[in-house]
Amino acid sequence: MSQMKYPRFKAAACHAASVFLDTPKTIDKACDWIVEAAKNGASLVAFPEAFVPAFPIWAALQAPIYSHEFFRLLVSQALKIDGPELHKVRTVAKAHGVIVSMGITEGTDASVGCIWNTNVIIGSNGNVLSHHRKLMPTYLEKLV
Repeated sequence: MSQMKYPRFKAAACHAASVFLDTPKTIDKACDWIVEAAKNGASLVAFPEAFVPAFPIWAALQAPIYSHEFFRLLVSQALKIDGPELHKVRTVAKAHGVIVSMGITEGTDASVGCIWNTNVIIGSNGNVLSHHRKLMPTYLEKLV
């Protein structure tokens, strides 16, 4: 990993893939990465858009009429902002004193089929600092 120095943050570049459409395993993997990054001096760990459970790339590969099963699986794996998966990430962030930015597919109890690309920023104290839902989907996301 190459180190880049900033006044308040230590940063390193490393890429990790989610465990495709498997929220529990992806959360476990993300927590392992957070711990590893913290042990190497990182104070900020950032995961990409829709890291948990996965970005709906299938929308680029086949017509939506053929991807209903992927959509059902994506919705079933969507996280709740106050759910146990993010609680686990918050606990790990607090235990290791790092800020975490994580892209998730967020579901809600208000609708069984409405999901959002969401970015959650978790402070080094484990509190949610920012909860941002992407309200205007882009090209592929509109197909999902």
